[in-house]
Amino acid sequence: MNASAEFPISGSSLTPFGLPLCDLGWNATLGLVEGLISLRGNRTTLAFLDTRTAFRRAIGPGYRNELQRRLLLPSGGLAFGLLAKTMRQKPVPARFPAKMFIPALFTFLEKRHRIGVVGEDIARVEALRDHFSRHAPWHEIVAIAADQDVAQRFDLVIVDAPRFAEEKRIERRLVSVRTGLVVMAGAGLTGFIAGNPTRYRPAGGYDRAELSLA
Repeated sequence: MNASAEFPISGSSLTPFGLPLCDLGWNATLGLVEGLISLRGNRTTLAFLDTRTAFRRAIGPGYRNELQRRLLLPSGGLAFGLLAKTMRQKPVPARFPAKMFIPALFTFLEKRHRIGVVGEDIARVEALRDHFSRHAPWHEIVAIAADQDVAQRFDLVIVDAPRFAEEKRIERRLVSVRTGLVVMAGAGLTGFIAGNPTRYRPAGGYDRAELSLA
């Protein structure tokens, strides 16, 4: 998987908590990720840098090495902002919580894509599949059990893993899956399962469509 340092970031090269961070705006970030999905021969893993990830990185030095191999988007949240301020980190120009970024990406991708949603709780996975199928019906969205052998190719795989141990197990299972991009959503999509969808419009808007959820 690609190292995060290989991705284009802005001239400020922000590194909150000692980790390289993609600090582009909404339009540029969505365009970048669309391009990564199209690189069929070179898988990329994307993750969100939030309070949960930052604390995990602080207490588990080995986890930092894993994050350095990923494209990191600043996710934020109040606790994240306070932690960054305490550590005297520079503010990020835009934040991309998973619950906002993933629906935006589905909408941004105008052409039909084959998208897998994988997790150890198949009821959660199926609920997410149904939700995103309503949100972006032109995509083929498939629910995948974590222990399922996957022979088909996917343009994009979303990993629903509320706990780090789940994330690690699923990541190992995905090694043989052919895909252009894996998105580690953590617990960021739980609100959709609980019937509490998020409606969000990023500052400045973006080019292709409105961010609204079915």
